[in-house]
Amino acid sequence: MPVTSSQCYYWLRCFMAEIERDRLLAYFAGIGSSVIFGLSFLFTKNALEYTNPMYFLSYRFSVAFLTISLLRLSGIIRIRPYRAVFKDLLLLSLVQPVMYFIFENVGVSLSTSSEAGILLSTIPIFVLIFARIFLKERLAAPQIISVLTALFGITLITAGKGISAGSSPVGPVILIGSTISAAFYNILSRKASVKFRSWEITYHMMTMGFISFTVIAAILSLSRGEFLFYITGITQPRVAIAALYLGTLSSVGAFFLINFMLSKLQASRSTVFVYLSTVVSLLAGVVFRGERFGSIQILGVALILFGVWGANALTRRRIKEELK
Repeated sequence: MPVTSSQCYYWLRCFMAEIERDRLLAYFAGIGSSVIFGLSFLFTKNALEYTNPMYFLSYRFSVAFLTISLLRLSGIIRIRPYRAVFKDLLLLSLVQPVMYFIFENVGVSLSTSSEAGILLSTIPIFVLIFARIFLKERLAAPQIISVLTALFGITLITAGKGISAGSSPVGPVILIGSTISAAFYNILSRKASVKFRSWEITYHMMTMGFISFTVIAAILSLSRGEFLFYITGITQPRVAIAALYLGTLSSVGAFFLINFMLSKLQASRSTVFVYLSTVVSLLAGVVFRGERFGSIQILGVALILFGVWGANALTRRRIKEELK
């Protein structure tokens, strides 16, 4: 039976509707992950008053691994055998979370908060560069302008908090390592999404994080003679609450949302959502910690929101016009 033109048109409309739905879900995933990551700073600050940063990473990813393993055992998510995909996802799992969090923790400890805020906000710039080199993604002018606008907003917010002294010249260099790791993760996850589901990528990331940070924390605590302090640190109420939030929502939940978003959107378009985390973190600090929120911060938030909107809406419109 021959296919009529009306049937072809119907199938085309269904296909376009599915693409539009996936794109909308990807936007919600980007916003959701930004909110979760933005609130994570509150929990991290509370926890680090009672424990070592590396010990806390071990607690966090132990909770994350336990959570995602329970989801797997209960049949909620399906993961192919570890050996079947280990080689393909090994580099991605080492880059994020292992390399990123090591660089970030060491870099932040050797830098001022202003330096850390500005340098970590350059992640989307590196993603733009890597996406063009490794994924051959087309970069529209509105997209580049929007990312730079959001970056300027981040700079305003960070500068508005004041520049503090006491940084080491090594700190910013190490922080650049964390930004490159985060950007490279975006590229690797985008490529991996062709062969693997978002849950599979997230599962192997959490497994590598759990193994790596637990081994590092155990060796570090033994060398310092504080293994008992490391083992019992999770019993502190604030540490336990932070580990639960960061291990479940911030690690498993947020990274799944990011991996899902990267499977539906170009890396160069999706990475700009990282700027929303700064907005959420800023507002959370104002609401829960009574931090200052002045006119410079308001302007910075406005620029970030415009940049996020522009990187997606304006770029999408430009591509449609070019296709006509």
